[in-house]
Amino acid sequence: MKKRTLSMLLASAVAVSAMSFTSPATVLAEEMPNLVVSYAYAEIPADIDKIEAALSELAQEKIGCTVTLEAFTYGNINDQLTLILSSPSEQLDVMFGRFFGTGISGYVSKGQLTGLNDLLDEYGQGIKEVIGQDYLDAASVDGEIYGVTTCRDLGAQNAFLFRKDIIDELGIDLSTVSDYEDLTPIFEQIHEAHPELYVTGASATQSPFFVKQFKKVDFLADRLGVLMDYNEPVVSNLFESEEFRDLVELTTQWNQAGYIYPDITTDSSNSVQMLLSNGLAASYMQSWKPGAIVENQNTVQNYELEAAVIGHPAAFTMSVQSWMWTIPTNSKYPEKAMEFMNLLYTDEEVVNLLSYGIEGEHYVVTDDGFAADGPESSGYADKAAWKAGNAYLAHVWEGDEADLYEQLKAFNESADKTCAMGFVMDNSSVSAEYTALQSVLAQYETLLEWGFAGDIDATIEQFNNALYEAGLQAYMDEKQRQLDEFLGK
Repeated sequence: MKKRTLSMLLASAVAVSAMSFTSPATVLAEEMPNLVVSYAYAEIPADIDKIEAALSELAQEKIGCTVTLEAFTYGNINDQLTLILSSPSEQLDVMFGRFFGTGISGYVSKGQLTGLNDLLDEYGQGIKEVIGQDYLDAASVDGEIYGVTTCRDLGAQNAFLFRKDIIDELGIDLSTVSDYEDLTPIFEQIHEAHPELYVTGASATQSPFFVKQFKKVDFLADRLGVLMDYNEPVVSNLFESEEFRDLVELTTQWNQAGYIYPDITTDSSNSVQMLLSNGLAASYMQSWKPGAIVENQNTVQNYELEAAVIGHPAAFTMSVQSWMWTIPTNSKYPEKAMEFMNLLYTDEEVVNLLSYGIEGEHYVVTDDGFAADGPESSGYADKAAWKAGNAYLAHVWEGDEADLYEQLKAFNESADKTCAMGFVMDNSSVSAEYTALQSVLAQYETLLEWGFAGDIDATIEQFNNALYEAGLQAYMDEKQRQLDEFLGK
């Protein structure tokens, strides 16, 4: 973990200032709590220490604490946070984490997340007003809220983002794409024209990220018992369905044809944006929403992007839980941590700082009110507002439409909603099964979904046998029981 001397030096400096210029009643900075806060980027910014210092200064002024930023990449954040959470003595006060494909219940059953109900009532009223009770409840277990989603695309929809120069060169019409199968002739055309490129890529921790979002499947957070039709509350095994086999067959064809980045199973250092930026891939999968092109373009270097949009937006509990702000049980200062989280949903200065960097340096505000590149924009080039709590407080980035946030709200409202919206399984009674099942997923899932399995039917059979031996049926039975109870059956 990165050194934390900056916050301590800043605290000491402010302590001297406090002793010189403030009354004895003022709390000295050296007595201020220092919050350790995790955050994620496509690539760790060069000026991360400047952002940490500026954020610490704002936190001192507004809520009386300093801040240490623990910065991770999208590729390694899950592994790194798992290590931290498994070490209770390792301080982590506010955690921005990815829960896609796992949900929060596994963390809750391990005692790794702090319940937020009382903290929200006392220190998080701004969060409650911005997010609303329905979306807060979608991150609860047995009535206790454990995470707060961000203001972003809460309707899930997928897209493949392509290098626009290649699409233009080959005269490809991406508007013809509506499902994954429609991508095959496009991949073939790109591969033939540019054999030096992998047609599509993903980083290791993202490899099972989007490709399963197809048809009308609700993963019910952890994929271990799903709704094959999100209108029908019947829990079944996705991995023995015909739909799953068809998907594996498709990706196996892509893999064998040489379309897929071969290090998906091992490379956790490269984000999907960096694979394209560095000239390794011609496309990558990403979630789709209003503003997705500009947001990704702010991260991708060297190439313009064009999108092939797949399916129709749908809202799941998992789309709410995919990225959330939480307070781990590793936190030394849970009350102050909630005060900091509340800033993320109510304070424009904090949101714009985390989203775009330091105004006048990393970004500027145009006469029309848009954010645009500043003289040192390369030092904090993330330019993504969806992570910093309430994105609607951030300036719209130049290139997007002024009513972007109204479009985003309309997009969320247009999404189909699963019949299980808000349901979160409490898996504490089957926690041993959950742990064993996660090991099976880790062994088989990525290999199958990206076409590395070889004999499809034999590997799927082995996968499902291993799942049932690890207790999948008992796990699904308990999930069905809780879902029925949730729905009042």
